[in-house]
Amino acid sequence: MRSAKIFLLLVFVVTAHFVCAQQSVKHFVLNNTEIILISSKHTGRAHELVVVYPSSYNTNPDKKYPVLYYLDAYWDTPLLVSTYGNLIYDNLVPEFIMVGLSYPSSADYGKERRMDYTFTAVDEGSGRADLFLKFIQHEVAPLIEKQYRGEKTDRVIAGNSLGGLFAISAAYQAPDFFSGFIALSPAVEWDKQALVKLDNNYAKTHKSLNGRMFISYGSTEYPAFRDPIINFQQQLAARKYQGFELQNYAMQGLDHTTVKGDGYVRGLMWVWKNKKPAGPSGLERDMTSAK
Repeated sequence: MRSAKIFLLLVFVVTAHFVCAQQSVKHFVLNNTEIILISSKHTGRAHELVVVYPSSYNTNPDKKYPVLYYLDAYWDTPLLVSTYGNLIYDNLVPEFIMVGLSYPSSADYGKERRMDYTFTAVDEGSGRADLFLKFIQHEVAPLIEKQYRGEKTDRVIAGNSLGGLFAISAAYQAPDFFSGFIALSPAVEWDKQALVKLDNNYAKTHKSLNGRMFISYGSTEYPAFRDPIINFQQQLAARKYQGFELQNYAMQGLDHTTVKGDGYVRGLMWVWKNKKPAGPSGLERDMTSAK
């Protein structure tokens, strides 16, 4: 009987220690972030917006900010938060709000993005980018601009792979809505290179395509995926659309997702090149006390 009591006491002590240890665990948190739940009347599904505020947001209540709308926020938010901080420290881009387009944690991300990011259908689970674009135009952007001080005249859309496909197609399908486009390893090969056909049809009746666009790929990507990107870069450069500024970029030695780090740095610098702040970098300020 006594041994049983001792055993129960030990179980109690170990359990209590475990519970206390669990309660004392401190998790890393990304500051200046907020998740907004939104049910779309256009897509008919639930979405999440991951909003990342610039550091001056609370101390400048009347200031409006450019907005980066980025896809695949459930994967890329930590990377972009870090990238943003580095770019701001080096004084390479203006302050801007980031709005990550995401889904509830219970969602099948692969299924959802395939549906929302593709503008042509190859099966029942694809080809609804037109509805997703309307969701951004008529539900997300108005919310960010009315309640969160987003700038209406300076919106950038960014994505990787199918997200890059969506970003480029938006330039044709929503003229003048976005001012910048970042497409990292865009899925140009989608649906027998439907993006190439989209550009061909557009060029028949248009001489201008407004905005600044960055398109990149990794040199070690699977050739069947990589080569259509290279060909599309060349096709788009040859168009010489009025009002359009393009930067094509190849990342040596990188593959399909490792392009994101360098790609977002260079892409954000390119789309906001004309808004680069004056003055020294953070390092120069730290070392010389310059302002």
